[in-house]
Amino acid sequence: MKNCSLSLPKASLYVAVLILLLITPWPTADAEQKKDSYDIVIEGGKIYDGTLKPPYRADIGIVGDKIVAVGKLKGKSSKILKADGCIVTPGFIDIHEHSDMVFSGDLDGLLPEDKKELEGNFNALYQGVTTVVTGNCGNSISDTAKWFAIVESIHFGTNVMHLVPHGRIRYELFGDNQPKALTLEQLDTFKARVEQEMKKGACGMSTGLAYAPGINATTEELIELSKVVNRYGGIYATHMRDERGAVLEGGKIAVLEAIREAIEIGRQSGAPVQISHLKLQAPHNGVKASQMLNLIEAARKEGLDVTTDSYPYTAGASELCILLPSRFKKATGGIAEEYKTEAGKREIGSAIEKVFVDIPPDKIIFLEYEGKPEYKGKTLKDISAAEGKNSLDCYVDIVCGDSMPTVIAFAHNEKAMRDFMPNHYVFTCSDGMTWSRDIKGAHPRFYGAFARKLKKYCLDDGLMSLTAAIRSMTYLPAEKMGMTGRGKIAEGAFADIAVIDLKSLKDRATYENPTQYAEGIVHLLVNGVVTIEDRKLTGRRAGRPLKGRAAR
Repeated sequence: MKNCSLSLPKASLYVAVLILLLITPWPTADAEQKKDSYDIVIEGGKIYDGTLKPPYRADIGIVGDKIVAVGKLKGKSSKILKADGCIVTPGFIDIHEHSDMVFSGDLDGLLPEDKKELEGNFNALYQGVTTVVTGNCGNSISDTAKWFAIVESIHFGTNVMHLVPHGRIRYELFGDNQPKALTLEQLDTFKARVEQEMKKGACGMSTGLAYAPGINATTEELIELSKVVNRYGGIYATHMRDERGAVLEGGKIAVLEAIREAIEIGRQSGAPVQISHLKLQAPHNGVKASQMLNLIEAARKEGLDVTTDSYPYTAGASELCILLPSRFKKATGGIAEEYKTEAGKREIGSAIEKVFVDIPPDKIIFLEYEGKPEYKGKTLKDISAAEGKNSLDCYVDIVCGDSMPTVIAFAHNEKAMRDFMPNHYVFTCSDGMTWSRDIKGAHPRFYGAFARKLKKYCLDDGLMSLTAAIRSMTYLPAEKMGMTGRGKIAEGAFADIAVIDLKSLKDRATYENPTQYAEGIVHLLVNGVVTIEDRKLTGRRAGRPLKGRAAR
């Protein structure tokens, strides 16, 4: 035992240090910090700093866009924001968001108030979100510099990081004749384009492997592209190839195989992996969240940087054909022509009949259906009755038609969703986008995801501590994305700050009325600019493009 013993002087020293640590107060909580003046002081709140450190009461002093002091402040301030009875947190980071898709089209025909809401990203601000990561699911604005220029020109409401959209660039490069395995020349062209976007400031690459043209990409292609991303300090974010609990040939489970592929891409390329909006989609077939999480945890124990995110809803929003296996889809979108024959339609019918066991027709709600606006808000069951068809035949006829509707489908296993949340490597996302209250077609997650997770699943249901829930929205995604100086309340950090009244915190958005702002955000600052004060928008916007590691 002599190797484990301490000499008396050493032992005394260790005891002295331990006593000193125990009696010394947290410097940010109790120490009086004096400066001549501040632009803003947030006074009297209980601070959850984004880490697992216990909350503490302190003031926050801000000069310009930075936090310069945390403690008991005595200096003068041009503005004081009262936070008594509230918690104070870093601004939330939505690691999976799609606002860039809103600005990929023409907004000139919108009413001024609608345009103002879109440019302000108000639905995110009212949830406490100050930074979003766009470019997700492989389909978005492909020119990073162009999107960042838009963000700056409109003074977008939140900060923005951007991912290179694999699917969009693949379509730009290869058009309607999408190849399966790329030639070396095609792959080199693709890699050069990804490198170009990383140099412009992208923070990684995203894929949408359940959609065209991403469904064509081989694992090898994605590994080679991710090597480029890794070389420039970026991540690989993926809407996986399959999120269903479907049993494949040989007895393999679709979603588990998709997770394995995502991990292998990270293993072979070296790129950190972010699995987007983790879910167990119908058919569920008794698959458990633990089977999915065990794969991620094993990869993390191996030393791989694999994390994921989820939103607190059991319904997703996507194209109606998302409910079908990829074999039915053509390379450029929609249903493959060979399945529009009578025999092919019978195959689709057989496949969707199995899906209807978990997602009945009254749980599929139409958001957009080109040429048939009267079907907005109607369920597949309603539409089937209106057309005098059974729901199976109606589904087949619609997906084989000329336009593909966008729907909300209650496809996700709720128990799995709840089991995902408490894990520290599962971040929070909305899978939403900036939206206007006058525009139809929203999912309630656009307006309520962050408030809903905090209120229902953390405070009411107790699935995780408030400290852990806030960490999943702040420090952890900031660390993953390399957002220097964000996701944490500390001296020197950017002043992205939310002051929240937990007593009034709630999400108000519903499937019937999705465009209702969340409640509970008392004050919100983006880069030191007060964007919400006393629960009301101030009209000031201060979002910025945040470039990836390689372009800083």
